[in-house]
Amino acid sequence: MAIPTLHRRLLTTAVLVALAACGDGDAPAAGVAQQATDAVADAAVDTAAKVLSEAEMVAEVASALQACSYDGSPLKVDPANLAIGVNASGAEVVGQIMRFTGLPQNFDVIEGDVPNAAAVILLGPDKLPRRVIAYNPRFMSEVRAATANNDWAPISIMAHEIGHHLSGHTIMPGGSQPPTELEADKFSGFVLYKMGARLPDAQKAMNTLVPEQDGSTHPGRGKRVAAIADGWTQACSQQSSDCGGDTGAAPTTPAVATAPSDAPVTTVAAAKPPVEAPADAAPLPAAPGRVDVLPIPDANAIPAKFDRFVMDETGLLDPAVRADYERRMYEHAQKTGVEIVSLLVKDLHGLSADAYAAAMMRQLRVGKLDVGNGAVLVVHAGSKQVGLALGAGIHLEFHDRIDSLKDRLQAYADNYDACKSCPTGWSDQFFSAADHIRRDTGSWEWKIRYQNLPEMLAVAEQEQKQDPSSYDPAKSLTWRKIARIEGTLVARKPTDRDGLRINEIHEGMVGGGAMEMRTAEGRSVVLYVNPQIEKLMTQPLVEGKRYAFVAREKDLYEVLQFDLLSYDAL
Repeated sequence: MAIPTLHRRLLTTAVLVALAACGDGDAPAAGVAQQATDAVADAAVDTAAKVLSEAEMVAEVASALQACSYDGSPLKVDPANLAIGVNASGAEVVGQIMRFTGLPQNFDVIEGDVPNAAAVILLGPDKLPRRVIAYNPRFMSEVRAATANNDWAPISIMAHEIGHHLSGHTIMPGGSQPPTELEADKFSGFVLYKMGARLPDAQKAMNTLVPEQDGSTHPGRGKRVAAIADGWTQACSQQSSDCGGDTGAAPTTPAVATAPSDAPVTTVAAAKPPVEAPADAAPLPAAPGRVDVLPIPDANAIPAKFDRFVMDETGLLDPAVRADYERRMYEHAQKTGVEIVSLLVKDLHGLSADAYAAAMMRQLRVGKLDVGNGAVLVVHAGSKQVGLALGAGIHLEFHDRIDSLKDRLQAYADNYDACKSCPTGWSDQFFSAADHIRRDTGSWEWKIRYQNLPEMLAVAEQEQKQDPSSYDPAKSLTWRKIARIEGTLVARKPTDRDGLRINEIHEGMVGGGAMEMRTAEGRSVVLYVNPQIEKLMTQPLVEGKRYAFVAREKDLYEVLQFDLLSYDAL
């Protein structure tokens, strides 16, 4: 079967970064994935010496791909059978799910030779990553048959993969990570409640398809079923006092869509939303006096992706003003990926307002986990406290303006007592800090442009050969761009020495210390680390361990220096 032009270009001019890869770091699966990563580096450093025909590239990528099924079992994938076309019914299911998330879609949907569905990251012709959900066009009908024709089962699997992409999970070569799998499970339960599923229906696919024992990359059935229940109950607590599991938010009859007669037989179950709206439409305006329910801060809670950009536990924000700012933040997230959430809360649960904001950033997974582009703004009206938490990426832009942002919030908090019958302008004041962040976060790129350090350095070397008088940072392909860098963390508190210089001024700007990592080629790299990063990640940084660091470039010419945004253990 011929591959459509767009997908052929993706496969022949780009490399799969990860396809929900399974297996331990020492397993053959990880070795195969590493071959793909090494191929990227080789191509970047020595392009002229390694020119592949389209057929050769397809064959090379074919030897390096594998997929990870919903239950964590690995499967080798032939790229010729990946992205063979878009099945309208699969895209329709995703569109139906997205209507209940309150978030813009940051991925495409394609068919693929995978066991059921997989979260995929591909590099496109522009060398920027594209998030994709690849699904087997037959899996939905097969899942329905395996689950006694339960229409919610395939939806829950698709929702799980959507959760990976909306949360910004990096989907590392060599294996998924159990904590992020549980995040995606919790998101699935959260969304399925909103779509009208009963708790047993939301858990049906997991109870049927997943083994009880833990795997190296995926937790066992019991933990995953519990995560789905956690998300379902959290969504229920926002809207209902009856969370016994018998009913969802708005019970509906799932609509069944079948593929065209000349397409593979595919039965797709999708809950019909009570309000028809385009899949990429912003959230509907809040009802007057609507009161939101936020989860209680809990450092041990599994994060669950938020579903609205404004949460008001008091019901005092003007509905029209709130709707306007929700629309602005939705459109900004759709355009840039940056997510800004504003909270007007009744209870800080014994935390400072800043600590509460940081806890909600993690628990609501605000921003994409890989690039740290989230912001949470808090006003506790009763005590007139205000708080702010910025992801590592946004903090770089606003490190010297945090007090100014808080002053904007404080102006609203100080007048809260008089605001119970406030004019519209006071609601505008509540959002002024969030809107300031929105206006100033549109200039930076928020995608991982380079998949390894050699690739970035090869481009920087070419740029360095240019006439210095014509150099324009705004047009540079490396200046302040984001790269994934693999290596070993060798020192959490390095000291200056030959070839390694720490910029103390920049340390203060970032808010944390500097660390040293070393690549497999022996290059030392300085990472400036925001103190909030480890609190947002799924595991701590430990000297001597290997990681894939996602970081924004600071200097490539004297000492290799980057601002750390996120990391994954290898």
